[in-house]
Amino acid sequence: MSKLSVTLGELKDLLLRFSWERRDWPREDVQREFGALVLYIMQQADRLGVDLVTAGEACVVHQSKNAPTLVPTKRELDA
Repeated sequence: MSKLSVTLGELKDLLLRFSWERRDWPREDVQREFGALVLYIMQQADRLGVDLVTAGEACVVHQSKNAPTLVPTKRELDA
């Protein structure tokens, strides 16, 4: 049997596609699907020793550093 391998980035893309394609599903069905996904992610994170709250906070910090600012920084103006 072949082993399916998906990167986390690919999984994120699949989830986005899932969300878009299921927008017409009954809310209860979508809620049940996402609930199962959340439980699976929590189980895998626990198995791998990943603290999801810390990981989420780190993601927010990382994204905020890469987000464009409305007002250019001095370094950007000098460049």
